[in-house]
Amino acid sequence: MRLPIGLLPVLAAAVAIQIACAGVGIASQTTAGFGLVLAGLAVFSTAAAWSLHRFRRINGVRVNGLASRVILGSGTTASMTFLGAFAAAVWAAFASQWWLVALAAVAGGVGYAYGARQWWHAYRGDPARYAGGVSPRFLAGLAVVTCLGFVALMVAG
Repeated sequence: MRLPIGLLPVLAAAVAIQIACAGVGIASQTTAGFGLVLAGLAVFSTAAAWSLHRFRRINGVRVNGLASRVILGSGTTASMTFLGAFAAAVWAAFASQWWLVALAAVAGGVGYAYGARQWWHAYRGDPARYAGGVSPRFLAGLAVVTCLGFVALMVAG
């Protein structure tokens, strides 16, 4: 099995765009800002769907671990990097430090892609152990926590 050519750079760029849009959108606290947050999510969702489609087309199989740990970022490295970069981007946007928003977004995208690369190497070494993904309940819980965090950021700001 192999990853589609360009998967990691596309994933890094999509995450960086999502982080930057979320940071600026949350800090603006306007309807347009909310639209920017949604636009960032749309970019990421499109890149994720495209990546999974290409992987399945190239390899002819589904790997749940790829979808949950790599694309959705539930792996430790990807999620911790994303959270740190997201927090830094939001803080920088509230402080009107736009260069720092961009730096945090790029760092988050690179860290996310690095986490994906780590998982892929681990998967290739022991496919049976790493093929399984995160449970749907866990992902639903993560989505609830993310939404609550988003609401808290909108209310607190």
